[in-house]
Amino acid sequence: MRVFLPTLIVLLSITSIVMGNIHWKGKISDVSMSQPEAKETITETHASRPSQEDLVKNTGNWPKESQELYKHRLSEGKPLKLLLVGSDSLGNQKYNLPDDLAQQLKTIYGDTVQVDGFIYDMTSSQFVLQNKQQELTDAHADLILLEPFTLKDNGNVTIEESLENITSIIKDVQSKSKDTQFLLQPPNPLYKATYYPNQVKELDKYAKANDIPYLNHWSNWPDLSSENMKDVLNENRELPNENGYKIWSLYLEEFFIKHP
Repeated sequence: MRVFLPTLIVLLSITSIVMGNIHWKGKISDVSMSQPEAKETITETHASRPSQEDLVKNTGNWPKESQELYKHRLSEGKPLKLLLVGSDSLGNQKYNLPDDLAQQLKTIYGDTVQVDGFIYDMTSSQFVLQNKQQELTDAHADLILLEPFTLKDNGNVTIEESLENITSIIKDVQSKSKDTQFLLQPPNPLYKATYYPNQVKELDKYAKANDIPYLNHWSNWPDLSSENMKDVLNENRELPNENGYKIWSLYLEEFFIKHP
């Protein structure tokens, strides 16, 4: 028995080592077998990225000049810079159009379109007198979607002066950045407003007369005289509430992203 016991211990030790070796070889084999699958997954993810042709198709609603500029930025490997500018009609810290549009466009264009926003609490005359257009120039934006303070101007600046201010803003920016393109949009509508809608109509006429693309999101809102307008404005009925911003944002999203 004394001879048998050491021999048994040795045999058990050898068996343990062999089994352990087999176990770890199995682990290594499992890892090795999983590597090709991981590589295939990475390859598939990379292949799923949209081509430049597919990206350009999404710009079908853009002005032709803007589409060409986007193609040029793609060829350069640079993002197209879109800047939303206007009064606090565009939003607040809780909810604003630039942030929402940036999120929506990123899902389609990735990092090939960059969205930013400048929001000012002032009239168009104050904007021009304070030379705020220099801030737009310094932003080096490719596209500027301007809400030209029409609601802020209501009752404070005549429509004639308001339109002159738009001309000044555009000319000042393009004199220093000739490739910057402008689009116009009105502020939010108001419930049962009277004079204000006429100002917005004049803005529409101005855009057409000067061949500036005009994004008339009012077509998505309830009728001005409808009680439903109360449901999309804040308590003071001066600015949109979250529901109102969703209406406005959806319009912009459908403009900047042309779905098949």
